[in-house]
Amino acid sequence: MRQFLIILTSIMILNAGQTGAEPVRGAYPSANVQFLPAFVALEKGFYIREGLDAELISVRSAVTAVQALLGEQIHFIFTVGPQMPSIWEGSDIILLAQQVGRPTFSMIVTPDIQKVADLKGKKIGVSFGGSTFSGTKALLELNKMNSDKDVQYVSIPGSQPKIAAMQQGIIQAALLAPPADFIAIKAGFKRLVNLADVFKDTSFTGLAATGKTIKENPQYVKRMVRAIVRAVYHSRDYPEDAILTMVKHWRMEREAAVDAYQLIREALNPVPTEKGVELMAQWQAVALNVKPKRAARDYMDLRLVNEVVAELAQK
Repeated sequence: MRQFLIILTSIMILNAGQTGAEPVRGAYPSANVQFLPAFVALEKGFYIREGLDAELISVRSAVTAVQALLGEQIHFIFTVGPQMPSIWEGSDIILLAQQVGRPTFSMIVTPDIQKVADLKGKKIGVSFGGSTFSGTKALLELNKMNSDKDVQYVSIPGSQPKIAAMQQGIIQAALLAPPADFIAIKAGFKRLVNLADVFKDTSFTGLAATGKTIKENPQYVKRMVRAIVRAVYHSRDYPEDAILTMVKHWRMEREAAVDAYQLIREALNPVPTEKGVELMAQWQAVALNVKPKRAARDYMDLRLVNEVVAELAQK
């Protein structure tokens, strides 16, 4: 855990120090609209309502986050896909709930590109081994293109470097997530496809814990599940609160926050489907050039989220 403890000195910790509440630490890779409900739960007091003193911790490395979770340095992770390779190798990590059930990327392109088929022969910026690579390949294949031969991939990690590469003519397209997609559009590029419109059941972000934690502290875990479920519903039903949360916590311009929210509102669903988790597994497998070794149902436990949804429906 030394690596995690070193990284901990530079991570963002929010809402620490609440008195009379039980500590809970949840990790996310970056400040992104994918994790909006987790931050809405912080802003609207849903963690405190459950007696939880929440720390939302930015841990960019999926490997580090998994190590921290398994080593009990953190209690939950908010991702779905990044931990799958470890799960396939036997790590005791269970998906409990969902935050956003569609990909949050848009294919941003130069103005001359009118349709996905126009990407043939073009250079596309991706982060090899990541969701932008697998998402790009999935979009091309959906449009009957050969994702290995019809385009040229250029490795450009990070959103801002991808935008810069488009401005310099190095690439003609890239998958970008909010607010980077909006920034690119303001710079003169255009949104060709919102992936949330074409991949409508893809478990993108959620809530996961170790099987050990679930077994030993089921009520503690259920309280966390309830906080996230409340936040997913609140994010969906109260747009202004969601938008203000993005502006406050991620310093997004309001116009960019509104655009991002409109892209994901229909994807706010706390209960993942097996199909949606399997699709995210396919994305991870494509990105890493490996084959999944476990079925999604083997690392999903939806009993608590279904209980919470039913209980909230009665109120």
